[in-house]
Amino acid sequence: MIGTVGILNVGAGDTKLVIDNTKPDELARSAAIVLDMIRRGFVLLIEVGHDDKGPIYRRAHDFDESTAEYIIAGSAPDQEAIANEQEPAGEAGRGRPRKTATGPRRVAAATTNAVAVARTAGG
Repeated sequence: MIGTVGILNVGAGDTKLVIDNTKPDELARSAAIVLDMIRRGFVLLIEVGHDDKGPIYRRAHDFDESTAEYIIAGSAPDQEAIANEQEPAGEAGRGRPRKTATGPRRVAAATTNAVAVARTAGG
């Protein structure tokens, strides 16, 4: 599979970066660009799933250049649904949200789509 990063740019027009793990030279170049964008303050929104309303995106907080993986804080969408369920009412008769372990997770850049927005995108 080939991943993409749509880079939104008001002044110069939008750009698309292709991340293909079958082409090592292009993968290394794309990985360096993504890491540079994160370091410069771009917001990278990674598609992590779908629901009945459309794609679900989460923000990448870092990028592992050696494995070409986005590092996303938080849980997967299906884990969030479980976390939002209520525990059975206890002695006090009140349910409370379940607690689930959430931590950074990795998403291979070549298997998903992303959108990048610069800090100065404005609009």
